[in-house]
Amino acid sequence: MAPVPDGPEALAERLSDRGSLAAVRLVSRDAVAAGQAAAGLGSGATVAAVAALTGGNREAVRSALGELRRVGVAWPDGNVVCLVPPVLERWKRAKGQLEVTGPPPVELGRSGSDGELRSSVQQLLRTAYALVDTSKPIVGLQRGGVGAKERQRLGAALGVDDDYLLVVLDLLFAAGLLVQTGTAFGVTARYERWREATPARQWAERAWAWFWLSHSPTARRSAAVSKVESSRSRAARWAVLRAGRGGLSVEGVAAAAYWFCPAVHQYVVGVVREAEIVGVVAGDALSVCGEALLSAGNAGALAASVAEVVVPMQCEVEVLDDLKAVVFGQLTVEAARVLEASAESLVEDGARVWKFTTASVRAAFAQGWTRESLLASLAELTQQNVPWALRALLGEQGRGQVRVREVACCVMAEAKVIAEVVRLPGFVELAPTVAGSAMASSELVARLQAEGFAVVKDPSSGSVVVRRVRKARAVAPVEEVEPVAVDLPDLDADELSTAQIVRARNRALSEKAVALLTGAIDELSDVRIDYVDGKGESSRRTITPIRWDGPFLLAWCHMREAERQFRVERIKSVSPT
Repeated sequence: MAPVPDGPEALAERLSDRGSLAAVRLVSRDAVAAGQAAAGLGSGATVAAVAALTGGNREAVRSALGELRRVGVAWPDGNVVCLVPPVLERWKRAKGQLEVTGPPPVELGRSGSDGELRSSVQQLLRTAYALVDTSKPIVGLQRGGVGAKERQRLGAALGVDDDYLLVVLDLLFAAGLLVQTGTAFGVTARYERWREATPARQWAERAWAWFWLSHSPTARRSAAVSKVESSRSRAARWAVLRAGRGGLSVEGVAAAAYWFCPAVHQYVVGVVREAEIVGVVAGDALSVCGEALLSAGNAGALAASVAEVVVPMQCEVEVLDDLKAVVFGQLTVEAARVLEASAESLVEDGARVWKFTTASVRAAFAQGWTRESLLASLAELTQQNVPWALRALLGEQGRGQVRVREVACCVMAEAKVIAEVVRLPGFVELAPTVAGSAMASSELVARLQAEGFAVVKDPSSGSVVVRRVRKARAVAPVEEVEPVAVDLPDLDADELSTAQIVRARNRALSEKAVALLTGAIDELSDVRIDYVDGKGESSRRTITPIRWDGPFLLAWCHMREAERQFRVERIKSVSPT
């Protein structure tokens, strides 16, 4: 698995400050306890000595030290345990000594059925198809991303909640299938190849992208989750999934994350929910696909491992007498093309259906479809079972009838630009690339320019041609390569250190006090503080930091014998216990 150094370069990186300290995030509380004991014992750090110091039995100590060896921060020198310098120096400064207790009891989880697993995987793929193939254009924010109102619209159209939609969107981006230019979203060249691949390959690329995603899609939308917290979500994801092997309850592992991944236990929020969405967890245990994900070396190997589980869904379209089309199985590119062109997409009771209407059929004819071409395509999709009501609708709306609408000026542009223009008051869509308005051309030009469009008048036809003004900063093209596993040290990218956070929140503390408090927070060890509460009352307390909680430091207060929230700016001094 990726956290284990797989070559000389990876091992050299692991010996660096960043690499080794990031690797420590992946080990259990027992491994931290054994490592701190080994750091304190120095040349006398034998298994027996570490066991005596931590109060653990030798088997548990060997297992804990084995964790450190597997992530590349420890190695045996005869009977003595040696640590890489950055970790050795960090753990030498630890106050107090943790005990080696062995893992907390976690019951076996309920394994999901094959039907549950296939349902999860198929819904993930169907939602991606619907979002890109058959939904209206996605409108993004100028600063990047999709806003809450647009997500609400998309979620209602697709029949999914906001968490689910965020996962789907982020994985489309992470897998290199979707790109944003300005406020418009479009697919990359990779998307067409991905869309034509087998379902096993499609799912494998999405799951692999999620496994290596540095942030948590469902956690980062919360204002209380900082950039630092988001960047550590990957380590928490790895730790929970690895600990859940063997059929253990994933919910139980997440609840005991303080032991399984003490350095990142506060960032497990969202891991289980996202794993269920992706299909890595079914029921309350790792699915067959989840076990394969932990063992695979790349997306291709993962696809081969799940080929017998993630099988193609046959696409069958049934058009009912009320002119509603229902799709059973996997929506194909051809079916999506026909239905999107000739019917309106609806969500009824959480299921996606398509409704043929007078307006939708006329829109298809305006795009170049004929009665004969639509009937032929629908007959193929429905296995020659096109109902009489739909045949009659297609006949009534043939090219013999036209609509007349009075406009003062026409606007021509690419379909995605017209989609933005018709959202403005006073504009109507006449065709995918044409909009109309009752405004005079001079008024219309001024209105469009005020909205940020580049406008060119066409004197020969009286039309106005518009395009979106692109920002000077170009969007980098998406490379047509497989998602590449990010090296472990990247977990620290753009991340503030604990010392920087403490200093930013309390500039009155001395350097020694900052160092003591930082060490206690990083090592989850005891420290004594002089604190002034909100009423102005001073007290001296011994605390054991647990995690950051928004603007607060959550810690165990030995005086109150309970968890308490402390504001760092109210800490007047810090001293060792």
